[in-house]
Amino acid sequence: VLAARDAGLTFMVGGSEARYPDAEKLLGVMGRNVVHCGGVGTGEAAKICNNMLLGISMIGVSETMNLGIKLGLDPKLLAKILNMSSGRCWSSEVYNPCPGIVEGVPSSRNYEGGFGSALMLK
Repeated sequence: VLAARDAGLTFMVGGSEARYPDAEKLLGVMGRNVVHCGGVGTGEAAKICNNMLLGISMIGVSETMNLGIKLGLDPKLLAKILNMSSGRCWSSEVYNPCPGIVEGVPSSRNYEGGFGSALMLK
């Protein structure tokens, strides 16, 4: 939702190379990354792979933050440590699923307006 609002989306496009430049012009208005992946269906394949990794990453960060809190760590301190160490990833740094770590993301807004499981399934 935030990337769409800020025109920071990434588009993975499948289709003919001849038609790609037209699509790139239109999609470039909504996102900063437009990538031609190959023939019809390859854009969807790339999106499925990306969403799979995002889901795994979000689950990992969620479980890590939960464990740290249960072990008595301050969640903001834990997030800071993760983001300066080998655990750093987009889910921990930009879209942390633990409330109060990153302002403006769904976890800090009572999980409103986030990337729901229905979108992941899509």
